[in-house]
Amino acid sequence: MHEFSVVSSLIESCEEIAQHNQAEKILAIHLDIGERSGVNVALLKSAFEEFKLGSLCEQAKLLIQESKVELTCDSCHQSNLANKLDYTHCPCCGSEQVKITKGNEMLLLRLEMK
Repeated sequence: MHEFSVVSSLIESCEEIAQHNQAEKILAIHLDIGERSGVNVALLKSAFEEFKLGSLCEQAKLLIQESKVELTCDSCHQSNLANKLDYTHCPCCGSEQVKITKGNEMLLLRLEMK
């Protein structure tokens, strides 16, 4: 379960940011998780509840928004959301010259600190 290592790194990063900003505690962590990021949101939330104990994140809420996959086509130069689970064809022109430009990452969007 790699969500444990993801949460461990997340909390470590959040604590570094909080200390750099002279914050005493972290109140909320805002994340954007792409549907192709490989992160199971339910497992991430569960791991966070365990790992936050004893850290600056102990009272923090984990707020997650989930992003759909966006494809950019090298043929027609359009960017569109993928059709269902088809990540290999452009929804506009059908070309296979596409790349995933959103939805395959996990981003720390914002921290609320005190």
